[in-house]
Amino acid sequence: MESLLTLSIGDYRAVELSLRLTMSLIVMTALLQVLCLSVVARNLRLPLIFSSVALLEAAWFASSVCFAWKGAFELAGTSYCVTGHPLAGEGRIIAWSLGGPAILICFGLLQLNPREKFFRNLCGMALGWAILGPFYQTVALIGFILCVLQFREILPGSSKKQRVLRAEAFVAIVSMALGFLIAELGCLHLLPLGKSATEILIRGEVIHSFCNLFTLVVPGLALLIGILRISPKNPQLA
Repeated sequence: MESLLTLSIGDYRAVELSLRLTMSLIVMTALLQVLCLSVVARNLRLPLIFSSVALLEAAWFASSVCFAWKGAFELAGTSYCVTGHPLAGEGRIIAWSLGGPAILICFGLLQLNPREKFFRNLCGMALGWAILGPFYQTVALIGFILCVLQFREILPGSSKKQRVLRAEAFVAIVSMALGFLIAELGCLHLLPLGKSATEILIRGEVIHSFCNLFTLVVPGLALLIGILRISPKNPQLA
């Protein structure tokens, strides 16, 4: 129990750095999407706006995890001891449940026909994921799988637009799947997190930070790259 209550300065700062870096990268991805609004065609701006807003909201909830980590420990001599304040792990889950569905909807706006059932199903599944995901991790995983199934007719598409976006959509989906896989393996204690309580806490927080990169940052950048590739050179003429 003593190992759980006391962290070395190096371990504490490693987690703090990973949390701050993750939050900064999410914000930077959102700001890049906002800045690129001026260089893309008008009909491609809605996905960027929707995605950037969702990523900024996700960053806000991710910041609560960082602030909670700072409040949960205080420096006592040469180590950090717990203060009794809880860690805000729910903020990370809410961030996933906001950013992930929004990015998939943005890919749907670019590739699916809004009048077809695939797009309507995608919006419904994403909404269910966003609402219930923060409360039930299994529901979030099921929602992600159901959303991905709505792209089954698009990923092997043959039109020029679909061929260009197919690689970006595939990267985003695989990255999200990898983030979910790592998180699930951690919950099932199938990752080498260590034996002591301190090792499990430190490595678990760092791994969760990497999951944020896979579920939010990489898909957000993939969406931005895809939109820049299909946007006309002169957006004012689009």
